[in-house]
Amino acid sequence: MQIDEGVDILCPDIKSINGSCYRVLYSSSMTNRYSGKIKEPSSMYSDVYEDEPITCKSPGAVNEPVKEKWQTAEISTPSYFHKYIVGKSGTVKKRLENETGTLINVPRPHEKKDHITVKYKNESSFSSLEIRIESIVSSAKKRERPTHFVSIPVASKGITENLGKFQELCGPTIHPHKVQFPSKLHLTIGVLKLFSDSEVKRASEVMKEFAPRIPYILCGKPLRGSLRNLEIMNDDPESVNVLYAELLLLDESDRLQNLADQCLEFFVEKGLMDYEQNRNSKSVKLHCTLINTRWNSSGPRTIDASELLSEDFELQNLGDCVLEKLDLNEMTTDRDKKYVSVSSVSLV
Repeated sequence: MQIDEGVDILCPDIKSINGSCYRVLYSSSMTNRYSGKIKEPSSMYSDVYEDEPITCKSPGAVNEPVKEKWQTAEISTPSYFHKYIVGKSGTVKKRLENETGTLINVPRPHEKKDHITVKYKNESSFSSLEIRIESIVSSAKKRERPTHFVSIPVASKGITENLGKFQELCGPTIHPHKVQFPSKLHLTIGVLKLFSDSEVKRASEVMKEFAPRIPYILCGKPLRGSLRNLEIMNDDPESVNVLYAELLLLDESDRLQNLADQCLEFFVEKGLMDYEQNRNSKSVKLHCTLINTRWNSSGPRTIDASELLSEDFELQNLGDCVLEKLDLNEMTTDRDKKYVSVSSVSLV
């Protein structure tokens, strides 16, 4: 193609066609002999050099990449697990920021905030960080001990008196602190790991959601039972850690077992319990612990319960009671040696 000598090829004229810019290598004097106008480029031949389209508003403009703006969001995380997100000397936090292209602000421990603040430039970075933090918290949670439990208190005046007699019959070989306090006797349904106020509130709400089912499970009848039948958790009566009694309903029905199993299932469905904490079983092993050698480090780690399990043992029945409520408790106790109750629903 012949280029006119009067054209400056370094700074040619620009022709805009359908929103695209093209360099014109002919001078304005060279016009179409038929129309008197500069030729428009055709699909095959053209007297105009067709360069790649330049998406510019004016000649000489330079395209710059669009800068992504920082956005801010919060990720809900119990303050208890912030230490795992920070890591030793902040190593975990730095690694997360480098790998996801985000900036993480973790509240100071005394602030007790159940979230972290994140700055990010795009959704994929934020989603990647969310997944990683969820994995860190989930892994750490599995290593922690339960903080709460759902149970049915076992209490009556007769049982309290008989538990005192039971402790006397155990003799001096069993430390008094290894025997359960009357105010703490209960049947455990399941344990929970709750590390924030919002998680505790959620568990309390689930208790209330389960409450309407109770009258149908119990057939509208009270749970009257007898605390009896001493048993152990292992097979050797001469080396025992845990000794417990069973709560047998006076009507010999399975209503209590159904209540426990359905309550466990309900909490599992809500994601607050798991069957792994219940020996991978969907059936609750209902028992009322009377002796646990791990409650006190004084004396031997195990006891000889042979006499307590014999048919000649004087106290075969610890007394009758009515099971009145279902409790969500903290694992800790108050000054009166009672579990701290978070929420309760009635069974009567």
